[in-house]
Amino acid sequence: MIEPNIEKQFLQWLYDDYIRRFGYGIRNIDKCNFYTITSIQNLPSEFYKVKGSITTSHVIEYAQELEAKGLLRFSKPGMIFHFTPEGYKAVSASKYQRVLDSLNRNPGAIALVAIIISIASLVTSAITLGT
Repeated sequence: MIEPNIEKQFLQWLYDDYIRRFGYGIRNIDKCNFYTITSIQNLPSEFYKVKGSITTSHVIEYAQELEAKGLLRFSKPGMIFHFTPEGYKAVSASKYQRVLDSLNRNPGAIALVAIIISIASLVTSAITLGT
């Protein structure tokens, strides 16, 4: 299991690399190879662990976890992976788009806000009419 903050950092790291190499847009996701075997000098410290003289990369673990979630896919198992269209959209979405997606997936939240506004309006009108 990958921690949510590490998942976001890992996807953002991949996205930044993709943007640097291919620019914005989804058209090149199949051309952009990410490798599970990467030099430690190129990895942020959150993606590897040093124990004594042994360094262990977590890239393959993170990539496999994100593949299970449908955000990445392997073209050569255990070696090369790519963004899926869903993965690219998830990491490239603005905060506004993420809020709208969340509200679309949770219609109960919108209903709750509507109820709170209705009650506040009722209280305000009752106070206004009472004075």
